[in-house]
Amino acid sequence: MIRDKRGQAAPKPGARMALSAAAAVVLAAFALAPTGALAEDRVAWGQKIWQDKAGCNYCHGWAGDGVGGFHHPGHAPSLRATELTRDQIRETIQCGRPGTSMPHFDRFAYTDKRCYGMTAADLGDQMPDRSQVTLQRDEIDALADYVATKIKGLGKVTQQQCYDYYGPGTVTCDIYAPKSQ
Repeated sequence: MIRDKRGQAAPKPGARMALSAAAAVVLAAFALAPTGALAEDRVAWGQKIWQDKAGCNYCHGWAGDGVGGFHHPGHAPSLRATELTRDQIRETIQCGRPGTSMPHFDRFAYTDKRCYGMTAADLGDQMPDRSQVTLQRDEIDALADYVATKIKGLGKVTQQQCYDYYGPGTVTCDIYAPKSQ
């Protein structure tokens, strides 16, 4: 047993550092897991990325139903009907979908094996295009959170959802039936 200057039992050298490191890991885990208002803020940020930065609404439509934007024919998969998990949605945003028109938003996708365990050489002509916009890791996370919590599983588009997206009283939303019907 190790004793301090006063003759009392003292922790082994390095024990405090190990305890501090363990406490830091626990605190970091809580800091990285968004909850409550922080999670809502991240989802709201994800919606902003969907609308303004990544241009997801161009192919998937504002509601994620695959209808497409004003000058796009649509035909993208409906994210409202997807069975992908949040992590699979995130991977799809980061890596795109090989052999489809879904681009990748990670600037370094397929430069190593971070995406589906493949490189550009492995994919050949099945390599997804790189999006014109690069998203950072935290932006990809926020966008995946938005899709997983505000689009996935919502079924048919309602007028209220349209108002939530565009703002109350928007004429664009007149084509949708009110929620009560």
